[in-house]
Amino acid sequence: MGVEIVTFGCRLNAYESEVMKREAEAAGLGALEGGAVVINTCAVTAEAVRQARQTIRKARRDNPQARIIVT
Repeated sequence: MGVEIVTFGCRLNAYESEVMKREAEAAGLGALEGGAVVINTCAVTAEAVRQARQTIRKARRDNPQARIIVT
């Protein structure tokens, strides 16, 4: 599975997610056994928090063996 990155929020979050993706690939995590899901969140509004929580639950359901990392 490797590393999947899900991004919420502004352009800064999008940039940070791209950096995380490049760093993960450079570290050889593309073939991480069981995989990992990095959820780069934004908590500026209650709606953003709700969407992030929903995404975290879905990631756990869809990838029960993966590491879930929330930033």
